[in-house]
Amino acid sequence: MSTETPVTYRQGVRKTLRAVIDLLALIAGLLAVANLFRIGKFGSPFIVTTLLLVFISILPTILLRRKKYLSLSGGLTVAGLVITNFVGMIHLGMGAAAIFAFPFYMALCAALFSRKLTVLFFFAFSCAFATIAYLFVTGVLVSPDPRIADWNKGPDNWIVLLIALMATNMLVITLVTNLSRYWKETENEATDKALQFETLVEYAPDAIVIYDIEKNHFISANGRAVEFFGYDRNTLVRGLSLVDLSPEKQPSGELSATQARQYLEAALDGETPIFHWRHLNASGEEIDCEISLTRLPPFRQKLIRANIADISKRLADQKQSEDLQSQLAASQRLETIGQLTGGVAHDFNNLLAVILGNLELLQDEPDTKKRADYIASCIGATMRGADLTRSMLSYARRTPLQPEVVNLNKLVLDTKNWAGRTLPSHIEVETSLLARLWDVEVDPGLAESALLNLILNARDAMSDSGKLTIETANVRIDQTYQDSRNEALKPGRYVMIAVSDTGQGIDPEIVDKIFDPFFTTKPSGEGSGLGLSMVLGFMRQSEGTAQVYSEPSVGTTFKLYFPAMSPDPSKAPAQSAAAEAATFQGKRILLAEDEEEVLLVLKSTLEQAGYSVTTASNGDAAKEIFEADPTFDLLLTDIVMPGRLKGTCLATALRAIKTNLPVVFMSGYAAEATVHGNGLRPEDIRLMKPIMRGDLLEAISSALGTAHPEP
Repeated sequence: MSTETPVTYRQGVRKTLRAVIDLLALIAGLLAVANLFRIGKFGSPFIVTTLLLVFISILPTILLRRKKYLSLSGGLTVAGLVITNFVGMIHLGMGAAAIFAFPFYMALCAALFSRKLTVLFFFAFSCAFATIAYLFVTGVLVSPDPRIADWNKGPDNWIVLLIALMATNMLVITLVTNLSRYWKETENEATDKALQFETLVEYAPDAIVIYDIEKNHFISANGRAVEFFGYDRNTLVRGLSLVDLSPEKQPSGELSATQARQYLEAALDGETPIFHWRHLNASGEEIDCEISLTRLPPFRQKLIRANIADISKRLADQKQSEDLQSQLAASQRLETIGQLTGGVAHDFNNLLAVILGNLELLQDEPDTKKRADYIASCIGATMRGADLTRSMLSYARRTPLQPEVVNLNKLVLDTKNWAGRTLPSHIEVETSLLARLWDVEVDPGLAESALLNLILNARDAMSDSGKLTIETANVRIDQTYQDSRNEALKPGRYVMIAVSDTGQGIDPEIVDKIFDPFFTTKPSGEGSGLGLSMVLGFMRQSEGTAQVYSEPSVGTTFKLYFPAMSPDPSKAPAQSAAAEAATFQGKRILLAEDEEEVLLVLKSTLEQAGYSVTTASNGDAAKEIFEADPTFDLLLTDIVMPGRLKGTCLATALRAIKTNLPVVFMSGYAAEATVHGNGLRPEDIRLMKPIMRGDLLEAISSALGTAHPEP
């Protein structure tokens, strides 16, 4: 990054020491001048001290100005002053005022030199001081001033002064040394972190710049930004504004200057906007970017950091993926339409034969009544053809991802009605649709396509004969569910469509591959292997998933899971169902349920709704009751019960006595309605336990409402 280098601790110390040394040299100069006036009074010693000050303290400071000579010039300056002070002490003893400058000299040594060298100086100064004291006490040295001479002869005075001076010097050395060490360690750590951060930013994969809003230009840029924009760093920094690096308008059609100002103001307000932007590089090439803005301190300035990521390749890959998905969707749709062609063409040929035959008869028929019959037959065939055409157009004109609120029960019935034409007569088709199925928001065209694909696969799996069962159910997933393909479903409500066949099943070795694109077990030319991969892709886009369960020689079940819409609290289904049930009050219901507690709850619920209920604890008992009195209006039965007759077998047996008997099945298992050979009729309703009161009453009312009288 291009930034101004801050003043470091070492630089600050050097500047401070240079100023102190210069000040000491100035003091030394003043002392030298003062000594010239004192030579006559004190004699030759002051001539020596003056020369020492000039040649050791003053001249080195003037001559040695370079940074590398700082310690040498500082050491010489201190040495000159210390020697001068000791000369003064030899002459005056404790009367020399320079004694009190020693703590300052120790502080300066601690700042200039290492701790060991400073301690060595400390002991040398202390020994020299003690030697001078000894010479005064023993009378070897005598001060010319009688008052000071008497004071210098007292050993106690020297001991106190020496202890105080040594303690002060040691405290100063400890303080300065520790402060210097901690400051250096802090600076080293800060420098390391700064270098790490600078390296991190400089070599980041994204372009990173700092923009000064007040100055209207970049003040810093990393290496990726230089490479990204194609300008050298000096030109980019303090040379270009944000508008200079953007086209006049952005892809949204808004002016770049206007839109940039909005994003920058949002960042100044503390937000972190992330947005798509189009930049210009030095070659004039437009580059799609994703930018994130953040305000930087100090907040007295208006500095904005921008992370700029080149997303051109990502957008190109995304477009390529979308194009491939569109091609796959088109290919899959062509495949399924091709499979429909045979059945649809057969139906149209039959309809055309009816119309042509009736028109030929109409030409030669003089009887008015017969002519009217021929015309009516033509109209009926035409309407059936129009219905078939509408179904095909509804399927063919759907485009990806156009979700609508859909009831999958209706979608299953509609798809079964028109797609059933593609199924041969040896395949039996049954549906088991759950009452009060939750609504979903899904693309109905693609949902039809997915269901049709599963139906056609089931058809191909049953070459001789078999049964195709389509089932719907409401499913609640309380914890994240993950299947063998690692397809995770979030907790929540789902609507399931299950398509089961009684074919040969899928080999366990390839069951994990059937959703892979272009994987197919069909002979060459009979399938592209895109059908199931498109089904799975559609379910993933719909935030659901597809699963397969298969047993060799038994059959296969494909399940589609669609996220259910959130329930509408304003609806009151239980009340509306109860109101509808009131129209069937007095109807007789035969209830077969082996769980006594469930039996009592169901009986009480139905009786409160106005029904007359007779109960049986199993299928065999229910059959005996019905044989004695076959006037019941509806059978409500569990599917799995003890005894000889299960729920489906019971329904078959009772319908042998009363053909139009409506039946509502109850089950605690999601897949029981897909039991092959169960004898369920398409209009039969199956309820999943536990059953809510509203669902039960609506199912009973629906079954009674669609019942036809005995012929």
